[in-house]
Amino acid sequence: MMKAMTTGIDKIIFMIAAAILIIGCKKPYNPSLAKYKTGELVVEGFINPGNDTTRFKLNRIVRLDTAVTAPVNNAQVIVEGADNSTYKLEGDTKGNYTAVLSLNNSQKYRLHIITTDNKNYVSDYVEVKITPVIDALNYSIKNNGLQINLDTHDAANTTRYYRWDYIETWEFHSKYESTYYVINNDIQPRPLDKQIYYCYSSANSANVLLGSSAKLTQDVIAQAPVAFVPSSSEKIEVEYSVIVYQYALTSDAFNFWQNLKKNTEQLGSIFDAQPSEITGNIHCTTDPTENVVGYISASTVQSKRIFVKNEMLPQSWKATYPYDCEADSIFEDITIGGKSVNQVDQQIKGSGVFLPITKINSLSHGQGYLASSPICVDCTLRGTIIKPSFWQ
Repeated sequence: MMKAMTTGIDKIIFMIAAAILIIGCKKPYNPSLAKYKTGELVVEGFINPGNDTTRFKLNRIVRLDTAVTAPVNNAQVIVEGADNSTYKLEGDTKGNYTAVLSLNNSQKYRLHIITTDNKNYVSDYVEVKITPVIDALNYSIKNNGLQINLDTHDAANTTRYYRWDYIETWEFHSKYESTYYVINNDIQPRPLDKQIYYCYSSANSANVLLGSSAKLTQDVIAQAPVAFVPSSSEKIEVEYSVIVYQYALTSDAFNFWQNLKKNTEQLGSIFDAQPSEITGNIHCTTDPTENVVGYISASTVQSKRIFVKNEMLPQSWKATYPYDCEADSIFEDITIGGKSVNQVDQQIKGSGVFLPITKINSLSHGQGYLASSPICVDCTLRGTIIKPSFWQ
């Protein structure tokens, strides 16, 4: 199960930066920002005990006020079992560390990090949680958009705490379809393999998504809201797909994520929860005073994908193109200020200020092209023409 890292731990950094700006509460709160310093370690990821890839991303805080981080490379990243087993992860040049582990689910595991400056970081040992399957992923039509919902349950009543994230993918098109293109400083009819009208784009979930059945007699999650797409979004103008990943959590991990959610998504009014420090389960053993940002869990992962085609939705829903786009007439022989000007050479062939859409002719100005700005014509500026392998 290959997927982008969407753990959301980096939200902690943004929460810390946002806390500096919080004012106007009836009861003033002064968060202990001194606890967080530049240079501290941020750990994203979780231990996947199955045959899927375990991924961790390591960064250090560069600027607290703007939530800027820098990757930590060349570290030793090891998953250690309570049975003294060890599993080394391989790193790249962007702070990413990966491995397929195939662990013993009956053991507890922790993460051990040794950086190039010989600092040691270890997490608490955590139990492996077996995540139940997602029973259903469906959608409902709301007045203002498309709501994606999820059903799941654990017949053994042992999960109780859940987290989700997702990757949404959609087919979209540019404002105008270009039938011509520039090659070797010449404008030619655009071949099919050079089309830039239809593209695909993807985005990771931005919010912390949690669910709990701890207060219920049965371990059942019904119609949990996962993703919402406004009716005016171009995401649903052609075809939309979302894959949801489900993780079982311990109660401690759930409390960590819930605290993170409150601090990052529910601040802003006097009625919201007061911001609080977020304490993870990773510690610097060489400097116990150093704060480490992150929480390590161990769980299997379940996923489910849904597709929604535009014809399944109300036809009254109209997508709003995200940019202001106008098409202009660009001619080869037009008089401006008493001088003959070749706009096609200057604005299409030479500078690429405009991209040609279709050919036009004028008795007074000769041949020309209807054209517009690249962002309105070339969908590859916001996506790719390569169809995803899973696309229906």
